[in-house]
Amino acid sequence: MKCEYCKKVFKRESSLATHMCEKKRRWFSKDYPENIAGFAAYDLFYRLGMGSKPKEYKDFVDSQYFSAFVKFGSYCLNTKVIDVDGYTRWLVRKQVKLKDWTSDRVYIQYVQDYMKKETVNRALERFVEAASKTPYFDTFWETVNGYMIADWVESGKISPWILICSRRAQSALNRMNKEQFDRVAANIDAVYWARKTKQNPIDADWVSQIIDGDMYE
Repeated sequence: MKCEYCKKVFKRESSLATHMCEKKRRWFSKDYPENIAGFAAYDLFYRLGMGSKPKEYKDFVDSQYFSAFVKFGSYCLNTKVIDVDGYTRWLVRKQVKLKDWTSDRVYIQYVQDYMKKETVNRALERFVEAASKTPYFDTFWETVNGYMIADWVESGKISPWILICSRRAQSALNRMNKEQFDRVAANIDAVYWARKTKQNPIDADWVSQIIDGDMYE
């Protein structure tokens, strides 16, 4: 008797039944969320980066990069990455080394690029979805601390659309200390966003209506 995964030979059936080699473990974890996400990224990496035909899970199990891609899948789930497929494509296009796919620094760069291309409605939806889960949604900008604002800007929960076009957001920025403000400023292309909001006054006004309401009328 031998293991169908690693081909190790066993004399007793009971030994084979309790045996757990690395490849068997990989097969048995096939339906874990991080494995599913990792395999999707692995397949996309080879199709986009190498011009390969679609990969099968067996290819993934046999790959020397299995653990790295599962780690990436776990990172995407834990970080709640915006558009995992889009992030993977961005990483491949930017030729980012696989070891850096789980880097917060790299993800922040992606978020900055992503927010420049998304619609203003999507930016607002993502913020409202996140803010509505806090116990102070109605007074979010009057209650939230500067470190949380900086964290949310880096993760993409707060878009420059909101920071620039909302008076409530501006008031919150004015209360921040230098460390907090510098973190926010480092993640915003000021020249780009000043031009974008000026060139799209209807979108800018829409942000103000949604975030500020009639507070400043």
